[in-house]
Amino acid sequence: MDITIGSGVLRHDYYDLAPSTRYVTLSGEADLATADQLGQELERLLSPSWVSCLTLDLTALQFLDCAALSALLAVRSSARTRGQQVTITAAARTPARVLAVTGMGRLFGYPPPLT
Repeated sequence: MDITIGSGVLRHDYYDLAPSTRYVTLSGEADLATADQLGQELERLLSPSWVSCLTLDLTALQFLDCAALSALLAVRSSARTRGQQVTITAAARTPARVLAVTGMGRLFGYPPPLT
């Protein structure tokens, strides 16, 4: 899926792991212009009853603002009410910093514990 608004683009690709996990990679920019669509698309990816975990990889995401973080938190909250979980396995650059500074990364299990 590509969301193009103005000059910004947010892209996601996904594949299914095991019988219950959907793995999603986000790339581009997640911001105020794309936050609503991001939330809707992640909700769609969580809609099959067999999906118990949506795992997000933000490594290729170049930008994450508070509006997009809010959308991620809303998806997480909605998923939890259905017994599903949303996790973040990796992030870099600005998204990693936003997750660290706000403390919201821990709600998504990010950073993962060191083994």
